[in-house]
Amino acid sequence: MVCTSHYHSRNGGEDGERHGNSGNGSDLNIPILTDMENGEGESLVEVKKSCFCLRSSAFCATFLCILEMPLSLPRRLTIPVVCEERWSKPYAVASVTLAPLLLSALGKPHHYGIGLSFGIAFGVLAFLKTDNSCPPKKFTFPWLAGGFLMSVTWSYITAQELLGLLVSLGYMCGINPSILALTVLAWGNSLGDLTANLTMAMNGGAEGAQVAISGCYAGPIFSTLFGLGLSLVGSCWAKYPSFVVMPRDPHLLETLGFLAGGLLWALVVLPVRGMRLDGVLGAGLLVVYIVSLFLRLIQTDGSLSLVNMYK
Repeated sequence: MVCTSHYHSRNGGEDGERHGNSGNGSDLNIPILTDMENGEGESLVEVKKSCFCLRSSAFCATFLCILEMPLSLPRRLTIPVVCEERWSKPYAVASVTLAPLLLSALGKPHHYGIGLSFGIAFGVLAFLKTDNSCPPKKFTFPWLAGGFLMSVTWSYITAQELLGLLVSLGYMCGINPSILALTVLAWGNSLGDLTANLTMAMNGGAEGAQVAISGCYAGPIFSTLFGLGLSLVGSCWAKYPSFVVMPRDPHLLETLGFLAGGLLWALVVLPVRGMRLDGVLGAGLLVVYIVSLFLRLIQTDGSLSLVNMYK
């Protein structure tokens, strides 16, 4: 829907001219780092100098490379890359060969044969149809789709390990997993989006604020619909023909109600105030979040107290 509306707005007369001409004087064409210090670009220069000083030390570079290799090398060997700067035919052949094996390893044990067959077929095809000097110019969509799929797979593996560490720390420290999910996991999961959206809203002008508020809603929509949908499909596929039974949470509808309340607040306040992002919208959203968080924390602590008293 977003792509269709944007396409029609670009070819729809006045809206098309406005969108076509906005790129010349848009604040989004100016790097944000150049606006942070008197608009002269000193911040970007300082960042480049810091990076140069860091990389100039051969010892630090070697140490960081060795420290990163156990994680970067498996990703490099399983994520197809068709970028001009990073193209390497041996890595490309290895990635399309090992990627199906990694996917089969995450599935059922009897899928290893299928993954091995696809891996050998893709590896031979990539070896015969690619050049040593440059990435393929035709049929790049399968490469890009494979790179996206494997990036999501590595994100899933990393998130699963981090979640396991978080739950282990909760058990060691005696913290309820619900509290960890409401605080540490939720905040850590949204910290990247929070930083990016704050930077865009505060330094990007009107267009930056539009990008920020769109990203605030588009990110969770993608995570909920695509991420949760893909995870549930994978879980059901792994346990087929059995079912995936989720434990009942009496506070789930309450959480969904607060989420719907925040969305309705933005839906009502924005049109009433002429689509202006002011303190009224922000204060209302903060109140909804703080009330929902404290209510869940109180309910969780109360349930823990009752369980301890019963024991």
